Amino acid sequence: MLNYKHITHNHSDVLVMIHGFLGNVHTFEPYISKLEAYVDIILVECPGHGEGNDFKATWDFPYISQALIETIAQFHYSNVYLYGYSMGGRIALYTAIHYRDYIHKLILESSTPGLETTDAQIARIKQDLQQSASMITDYAAFVKRWEQLPLFKTYHPLSHVAEVRQRNTRLNHEPLAVAKALIDYGTGKQPNLWPHLPELKLPVLLLTGSLDTKFCAIAKRMHTMLPSSTHTIIDAGHTIHVENSQIFDTIIVSFIKEENHD
Repeated sequence: MLNYKHITHNHSDVLVMIHGFLGNVHTFEPYISKLEAYVDIILVECPGHGEGNDFKATWDFPYISQALIETIAQFHYSNVYLYGYSMGGRIALYTAIHYRDYIHKLILESSTPGLETTDAQIARIKQDLQQSASMITDYAAFVKRWEQLPLFKTYHPLSHVAEVRQRNTRLNHEPLAVAKALIDYGTGKQPNLWPHLPELKLPVLLLTGSLDTKFCAIAKRMHTMLPSSTHTIIDAGHTIHVENSQIFDTIIVSFIKEENHD
């Protein structure tokens, strides 16, 4: 199983939330208070991002997906809503495709079905290997460069509290562990999931920020291929849940209630 935090109010349904790269089990804690009134919540922690990592295992997508299902299955919920942000969304999508009878509904924030050609995957693997080496050499410098990526441009400036919290979370990792995570299940190692999108019959909510043009384009294309999907664009960049948390939880609650006909 994966490391997790279980927040229960004895609901029959559960929202499982998977963080992005350099997040952890606490990433979503500031943004879920409204959600707790409607569902129980399981905050899961991806391999390499917390304690007790099995460095002998290969943290590939089948490994993580199976561990995720084992984590959820122990609680016997009626309906499982699976949410993933960025890297977590890639894991969530893979899991929904391979365990499609188990997941009731899928929410993807700023995520992708992966690279479509072998050449693109190989190029990304090389890039991820270089990044992992720089993480081990000087992790603080890596995090500083990471935070300056155009990807993380925000629609509104983050509050000082949110900015400090996010930076502390990113810095509080074991460099060898997150380097292995990048090598084992970075974008280059993700199977191409595009061909499987038409097979995914469950309702899917795609969330992207208006400034995040790359992922808006990806989600727009995904929307045309998924049989039952909604694409919502929010005034934000890549990290919608941080930048526009009130709209973020309102949209998720609406999506869940709509499905439950409440």
